[in-house]
Amino acid sequence: MSQSSQALWFDAAPLLVVSAAYLGAAVRHGHRLLSRRSRSPDDRSRAALSLLSVFPVVALAAAIYGVVLAVQRERPVGGIWLIFGLALLLGVPAVVALVTGQARDGREPTDQVRSRAAVSAVLGRPHDAGTVAEALLDQVEALAGVELAGVLIVDHDTRTAGGLVARVNGRALDWFPDTRIDLDKEPSGVATAVHEASAFAVYDAPASKIVSRRMVEATGAQSVAFVPLIAEERVTAVLVAGSVSKPRAFSSEELALLQGIAAEAALALDRTRSNAALAEALERERFVARLSSRVRSELDIDDLLRVAVEETGVALGVDRCFIRLGKMGGIPTAQWQVPGLAPIKSSRHLAVSNLATRSVATIAIEDVATAPELEDRSLGGRQPLLDLGSRAVLAVPMVSEELIGVLAIHRSAPGHWSQEDISLTETVAREIGLAVRVAGLLRENERRIAQQSAFFRIAEVLGQPLSLYETGRALAEAATDALGGACAAVLLPRGESLELVDIPGLPDVLAGALAGGVPESAACLPAAAQEGRVLASPDVTEDDRFEAEWSQLAEAAGYRALLAIPAASPRTERAGLVLVFFAEERVFSDEDLELAAHLGNAARSALERSELFEAERTARALSQQLARTGGVLATELDPAAVLDEVVQQAAVLLTADACALRTVEDDELVVSAAWGKGAEDAVDTRVPVTGRLSGDVFQSRSPLAVEDAARDDRLVDADAILSAGYTAYLGVPLSGPEGTLAGVLSVYAAKPRTWRTEEIEALLALAANTSAALANAELYSRVSLEKERSFAILANIADGIVAVDRDGKVVLWNAAAEEITGVPQEEAIGLTAVQVLQRELESGEGETPSGQRLVSIIRGGEEVWLSLSEAVMRDPLGAVAGRIFAFRDISADLMVEQIKSDFVAAVSHELRTPLTSIYGFAETLLRQDIPFGEEERRTFLGYIASESERLTEIVDQLLNVARLDAGDLQVELGRIDVGSVVSEVVETAEESPAMNGHRFEVDLPAEPLAAEADPDKVRQVFNILVENALRYSPDGGTVTVGARLNADRVEVRIADEGIGIPASERERIFRKFYRAESAARDGAAGTGLGLFIAKELVTAMGGRIWVDSTEGEGSSFSFELPVARE
Repeated sequence: MSQSSQALWFDAAPLLVVSAAYLGAAVRHGHRLLSRRSRSPDDRSRAALSLLSVFPVVALAAAIYGVVLAVQRERPVGGIWLIFGLALLLGVPAVVALVTGQARDGREPTDQVRSRAAVSAVLGRPHDAGTVAEALLDQVEALAGVELAGVLIVDHDTRTAGGLVARVNGRALDWFPDTRIDLDKEPSGVATAVHEASAFAVYDAPASKIVSRRMVEATGAQSVAFVPLIAEERVTAVLVAGSVSKPRAFSSEELALLQGIAAEAALALDRTRSNAALAEALERERFVARLSSRVRSELDIDDLLRVAVEETGVALGVDRCFIRLGKMGGIPTAQWQVPGLAPIKSSRHLAVSNLATRSVATIAIEDVATAPELEDRSLGGRQPLLDLGSRAVLAVPMVSEELIGVLAIHRSAPGHWSQEDISLTETVAREIGLAVRVAGLLRENERRIAQQSAFFRIAEVLGQPLSLYETGRALAEAATDALGGACAAVLLPRGESLELVDIPGLPDVLAGALAGGVPESAACLPAAAQEGRVLASPDVTEDDRFEAEWSQLAEAAGYRALLAIPAASPRTERAGLVLVFFAEERVFSDEDLELAAHLGNAARSALERSELFEAERTARALSQQLARTGGVLATELDPAAVLDEVVQQAAVLLTADACALRTVEDDELVVSAAWGKGAEDAVDTRVPVTGRLSGDVFQSRSPLAVEDAARDDRLVDADAILSAGYTAYLGVPLSGPEGTLAGVLSVYAAKPRTWRTEEIEALLALAANTSAALANAELYSRVSLEKERSFAILANIADGIVAVDRDGKVVLWNAAAEEITGVPQEEAIGLTAVQVLQRELESGEGETPSGQRLVSIIRGGEEVWLSLSEAVMRDPLGAVAGRIFAFRDISADLMVEQIKSDFVAAVSHELRTPLTSIYGFAETLLRQDIPFGEEERRTFLGYIASESERLTEIVDQLLNVARLDAGDLQVELGRIDVGSVVSEVVETAEESPAMNGHRFEVDLPAEPLAAEADPDKVRQVFNILVENALRYSPDGGTVTVGARLNADRVEVRIADEGIGIPASERERIFRKFYRAESAARDGAAGTGLGLFIAKELVTAMGGRIWVDSTEGEGSSFSFELPVARE
């Protein structure tokens, strides 16, 4: 062997073998240690990994050196044995590592076997699915050391998977049982495990596209392994295991371990599912037996169906269950739903039930929103089901020789209907169909028995003498009972139309539609009634004799079939209608039509008796009402009130809706009174006497009746009340005095109405009573008006009017007579004039009263003069029947004349005296024969000047009176000192010649007396009072003058010691031109104007003046003025 060969085999080859041994040991132990470290990262694992990291380095170094020796083929330093020995020494650790790794590999399968045995022992005991899943997770967490573990159950058709239980670090996830994964549409590791039926692991879960992102985010998984649980070649569940703290690589051995545990768990879950299915099947069998027993023992269909839907809904765990009898219905015959769901109002547009009814086959819809079977719009569409909150629907037709109806169950969530659900529902449907069939036969038998008794019931009910209203109700009751209808409506002839009788139990929708008669959409009904034939409609919605509006009405009212029976009215010669409504479609048999014809014949006889009864009762009521109305009108004496009463009584008399009374004014008919809604607005409207309706009545002098004026627009336009919404019209003429026409009395009805003969006669009688009452009222009104006019004249005339009867006793004593005589009317009536006035008023016996006479009477102790005229009233025989006296008080006129005379005399005297003095002194001064000295001449001129001043004062007084009468007196108010004015006037008076020995006593306070007054007017008033005090006081008398502050007034007082003023004259002395009798008698000078002027001036300044006096002791005049404002 050459040296190159020795170098290759003894140097390079051992080194390459050592390199391979170290590399193999590193690979075997590295994978195991990394898996252990990921499960339990302890110090021992970390040390082993550190030691193992030397193996690759040694393997690499040996490999490189061996390759170099093989290539160079040169013997190394030290010779072949050195390298060979070193290779043997280095190979020992590698061989030991390989041997121990193989031993460990031999033990690991044994651990897996033990683990699977332990799982099998735990899961072998009977448990439910949750317990099995919990045990599985316990073993997975213990053997695989995972942080995340969970189980999802796959549904039977492998479309969805639902969470069962999951834990993270031993903590259960509460939300996980509600988790649902769509295996067909949503990418997920669960879907992959189900479809591939094999286990796999994902190292980086957040970045993986095959892992459900929402599950990763919810659990925080970093690495995940998915292991399918397979039983009977089907994936029944998926085991999910992983880490959440950091990524982890799952080895094939770990996946194998998880698959082994999962296999035992799959068997356990399959056993629990089989046990549950068996128990469920047994329970369903018991439910079917129990339900069959109950429904077959129940003869009442409504109770039967109610029990069936409730039991079925609870047993199948659905959200809604209902039964609909017939093909296409409205409200389900019986229904049940879980709390919180609203009941079905109409099942007509529920597509699944309609499809099952149409195809007479079971229809199972897993998702209403996507099912292609529901695309057919004629079935009703999918929206009504979605509006009910139904997503999964199972509908099974109920058939027993023929289609009876449909049984439907709904779920709120989409989902698969299992074969067990379908079979159970079909079984229930068969049992219910059979029970309904039996119950229907029993009910049919009962109906036939009831039909036989209905003939007797019809004869019994309609054979009694009932009112028309009660007969209508009896017809409805008899029709419903005899024909088995849901309800019935009766329409009786009224005018040209049909009127609905108020019947309890009739749906509001139907009552509203028939309130105005049969609508145009069902015109075939009154046509059939007039022809006297029965009209049967098994299904109104499919009957082309009815328009769409009537079909929609039928659907809204919840009925399908209709039977119309004519009910002839002999009196009106028109036929009414009895309408019988049925909730379901109905094929009317010959027996039904025969019974309907019998009901129509019985109705004719009953209506004839009722109409005769109504006619008699109406006539009696009209007579009684006319008597009451006549009594009311006889007591009414106001024409306007008579008209108002007549329109109300006429409406009550004929039960009309409105009434109007038109009177004739200037060839026009004027609405003078009206009653009724909208009719009162027509008051004062006018129509010519030649117009339509009321004009026709006026011209023809005969009644006019119109059943339906709305058909002729010309009639409506001719009457304002018809334009207000009324339809029927009845008018009669209203007679006036001496055979004339006074107007037209009209009544109105809101609906078309046939006016019966007795009603027209009653209105004519009322019109006659109205004419008489109106004539009496107008006569009374005229008499009352004349009486009131006479009373008004007598009450307001200025002359006293007294009337006496033939015995001389007072029968009239007007207000003026009271005022003039001072005797109240109540005291004078019934007494003679002598007893009232203490003197006779009538002229002497045999004298003919003519012209005016002056008569005096005593009133309140004083004489009053009357100017009296007298008239004699005579009866038809010429005897005196009474007398009327007219008189007026002329005492004031006499007094005025006397005052004028006295005033002229006084003024003449007052003016003559100063004029005489002036004239005398002037004549004296003009004499040439007597020489006058300067002193004498000055004296004479002084007298002339003083008399001129006196004359000026008299003229000023007269001018002041004129100003006061004209209202032209001007007062300039200001702040004055009353004390200063008093003092000034007193000083002036003391220097005047009028003092005649009088003296003044002045009583003034020390402080000023400020008043709000005109100083000139105050001075004038004070001068008048001082002059009066001096004039009427005896010579040498004392005049006391004082002023004081009295609250908010300044009071001034002037007292004298004169003759005093009688009490009877204290008020009159302040009158214009008045002079006291004592003053005139004693010859005191004066015009009688001073005190009048003083009073008017004081009043103009806002004050007042008064007098206190005692006869023989003097008088005290006082006046007060407002205190001046600060």
